[in-house]
Amino acid sequence: MNVLGPVLDATIFALAILLVAIVASAALRYHDVRFGFVAAALVALGLVGALAAAALLNIGGIPGAELGTVPAALIIVTEALFYLSFVLARGPAATPAP
Repeated sequence: MNVLGPVLDATIFALAILLVAIVASAALRYHDVRFGFVAAALVALGLVGALAAAALLNIGGIPGAELGTVPAALIIVTEALFYLSFVLARGPAATPAP
């Protein structure tokens, strides 16, 4: 059994939960429906990670649900970039002239 697979799948699931919390709080704060669609997409990614982890831990339980190392790593990189897009500042704040 590949040891890296369940770790990557669990990481996908954990990052998706974190991102859903961030996006949901942004949706509540800014009252923008687009954040709801992003949150729904992240819930889908979290479900993919959870199903893939369950498939790897329970051999034969869900046939064809294994992600593989490369796709899982790509999803993690995508989630990390998405997280950084929410967390990092958009540039220096404008300061009023004296």
